[in-house]
Amino acid sequence: MELKKTPLIVAIAGKGGVGKTIVTTLIAKVISTSCKYKLLLIDADPTHPHLSQMVKLVPEISLEKIRADLIDNTISKKEDFQSLAETIDFKVYNAIKESKDFSLFSIGQPEGPGCFCPSNMLLRKVIESISSDFDVVLIDCEAGLEQINRMVIHSVDILLIVTDISLRSVETAKSISESAKKFTNYKRIGIIINRVKGEIANILGKLGEYELPVLTLIPEDELLTKFDLEGKPIIDISENSISFQKIKETINNILEI
Repeated sequence: MELKKTPLIVAIAGKGGVGKTIVTTLIAKVISTSCKYKLLLIDADPTHPHLSQMVKLVPEISLEKIRADLIDNTISKKEDFQSLAETIDFKVYNAIKESKDFSLFSIGQPEGPGCFCPSNMLLRKVIESISSDFDVVLIDCEAGLEQINRMVIHSVDILLIVTDISLRSVETAKSISESAKKFTNYKRIGIIINRVKGEIANILGKLGEYELPVLTLIPEDELLTKFDLEGKPIIDISENSISFQKIKETINNILEI
């Protein structure tokens, strides 16, 4: 697979529970095993940051920790604001965890109550500043529309929306696509239907009605389900997995713009 542009920024979104983090992991596994690209994963879900565990790469420092420390240092006047502003890029790069196959940056969970808005606003700037150092950036988004509406993924090239075979997930996909038209500059959008089994003509019909192109269907995968139930890192799944094979077969179509 030869990329037409770099960096290629890909956001994976969808309704909660449809398997978007698993799909993100599978795409990362295919890219890291089949391509020679410098790959960055961004765990952008502040409520359920599972991507780190699924790929066995857990950063010691999160974006939320960086933000909290900046606030503490400003309030306590340990550092002046100008000094803090000058060092934030260094702190962000230092928070990126690296392996031989890819790197990972995590938004992290807030340590106290309140809105995720400040971290989301900072994440948008981080995405824009660090993406140029990588060939492909995969962003595992928070479930729903929040990060799209707040323009966190404003600069995304490809928006992948994961659904399952429920009409609720398809309706969420429609809402995400409508918001994305307003609040992102995506160049391509597509649907990945996960956990497919049986007859899904009604799901395909609805997606067609909403003019949402289907990029691939991932069949229900007993091996993947077993890994998930046992809490095993999805990145370790066999390449014989039907889910992995399906992503591998269609990766060119998924990432083409």
